[in-house]
Order: sequence, then C-alpha cells, then structure tokens
Amino acid sequence: MQFLKNIFGNTKLDGAALAASADLKEYAQIALLAHFLTPQPLHDATLQGRWSRVLPRPYADTIAIFEKQGWLEATAAGYQVTPVGRPFAEAYVQRAAREESNARQQVRVALGQMMTSEALTIRRQYENRMPLGKAPWTGPEPQMNHSAVTRRIFFLDNQLLGGLSPETAQWLKLYAAEQHLWGVHWTLDAATIPADVAAELARPDMQIEEAVYWRGYALSLFVDNQDTWQRVKGGDHVRRLEIVGPDDEHTCSHCRSFLGKQFLVVRVPDLPHPECTSQRGCRCRYEPVLEVLEEIPLV
Repeated sequence: MQFLKNIFGNTKLDGAALAASADLKEYAQIALLAHFLTPQPLHDATLQGRWSRVLPRPYADTIAIFEKQGWLEATAAGYQVTPVGRPFAEAYVQRAAREESNARQQVRVALGQMMTSEALTIRRQYENRMPLGKAPWTGPEPQMNHSAVTRRIFFLDNQLLGGLSPETAQWLKLYAAEQHLWGVHWTLDAATIPADVAAELARPDMQIEEAVYWRGYALSLFVDNQDTWQRVKGGDHVRRLEIVGPDDEHTCSHCRSFLGKQFLVVRVPDLPHPECTSQRGCRCRYEPVLEVLEEIPLV
C-alpha cells in the first residue's frame, strides 16, 4: 500500500509546464493525454509498451495519475479528457501543429534547392521529437536511400511529363518530391495551385486538386518502382517481381489483367503501363518475391 501511495499519492503534475516542456519524457505525458481528446480505448499492449519506454512511469500508472488528477475519465464511449485536462491537451495539440508547420516549411525550402539529404534530416529530426518516434501523419520509416530516390524526381524526363511546360513540370516535381520525402500523399487546396499550372493540368472529369494529386502521385510511384527494380536486378535472393496494385472502379482492364502476376526481374513489364486508360493513371507497382530456401540453387 505504501508503494502505491508513493506512486500516486504524492504525484502532482503541472499540465501547463509539461505541455510547454522541451524534455521528451515530460511533454510525452501530455501527448498521451491529448490522444484522448475524443473518446478512445486504451492502446493495445504493444503500443502501451512503446509509450512506457518514453514516459517517466509505466503506461498504466500514467493513466491512473491522469484519472487521479481529474484530467481523464472513463466513459461509455472510451477514455476522454475532462474539462480540467482539456487546456493542457489542447495546448500540446497547438504546439504540435506549429512544429509540423515549421518542419514542412523547412523541408519545402530544402527541396526547392534539391537538397534532399538535408530535407530527410529535417524529417528525421522532426519525427525524433515525437514521443513514439513518428508523427501520426507521416509515412513509414524511410530506407537509407530514401533521399536519393526522392532526388530522382527532379531529373525525370519521360511520358509522365509529356506536353507540360518546363515551369509546370518543375512545380509538379517539387510537389511530388515533398510528398515522397514525407512518405505520404495529400491533396492541395485548389487556391494554392498556381493558375498556369491549373490550366495545364485541368481535366474535365475531376477537380483540379485531384488531377494534380494523381499527376504528382505518378511521379512518386515511378521512382519507387524504378528503385525496386534496380535494387533486385542481378541479386540472388529475388528473381521475380509481382505486379500489385488497387483493384477498384478506377482500375482499367489492362492493369487488372496484370495484377498478381509474377515475372522474372529481367522480363517484368515496364511501369506505368503505357496502355493504362485509368483517369487516375497506372497505380501498379513492383513487389519483390522472396525465394523460399528450397528454390534458391546452391552453389
């Protein structure tokens, strides 16, 4: 009983100070609290373990302290921040939004100068400040050569850019590179798309922001597919590539005919499929097929 009293009885947290702290273990507590601004169940065991490694005390103990301080309560819909804890949680959310905006702007400036390594460093530094080492909105952990692959976007010169003016092509490359660098894709507000770019990329069958999105997505997907092919060619552990992709109402019959099929690396069809007729463009990608032990010839 004395042990529990030492943990919970004498703990008094300063929510405002924690939300503004530069110490990860301190602001991580408010980051966890902010997760429950809308009713949520407690995290699963795996995530609880990850949170426990960054919090000053175990996950369950932290939740109990939040409840004792009147910051968090269990409801029928899940755990939810109380009016007492809401100012601290909202202060952290505003702080996180400012840090995200700053990081995005810094990455955009670096990419504008084609400094992809510096841009990736900014992304890593930003994500390292997140309690779980990753922001909720960013993509998966980038590979070692991620910035080099992003850089290839700036030097593309193929049918994906056919018919575009140099100015529009350069703007589109920067848009695609930014999203590739972060590992996630998003649509732009139509008002932020330059008028000349919008005029060139306009389509009668979709809104301009969607048309721009799919043109940028195609560039990002192209360099990823090229990187996959280059990494596996000449290797011994991968001899085949499978063509995978979405199979929905926007998938054309030509692309659908290739989905799930495997090819030797040296004979795999080029992507994007030149015959693709989808309004969104070809969304197929290469997936390496790992050989099982019995299939690998012994030398």
